[in-house]
Amino acid sequence: MSPFDVNMPVAQRIENLLEMMQRLGIGPVTPPRGAAEQVVASAVRACEACADGEICRDWLGHATPTFDQAPPFCPNAGRFAKLLKEMESRHA
Repeated sequence: MSPFDVNMPVAQRIENLLEMMQRLGIGPVTPPRGAAEQVVASAVRACEACADGEICRDWLGHATPTFDQAPPFCPNAGRFAKLLKEMESRHA
């Protein structure tokens, strides 16, 4: 495998992460800043190592277009809750 080859399972998990964040309202429109950037970086690493990529993809395929919390099986559920709380406090 060359350094330019894409690991498809990891690529799929990152797509899941981006979709999850978008549906939660965390993303390009409201990019995390400051300490939240570290939380997002940690979320990326957790997602890359997650063994539930296919479960996540299936869950996203059946979930509503938007939601206010990640599913319980998601290793980033706590991180996303922290980001959402921080975003709420910024807009309050």
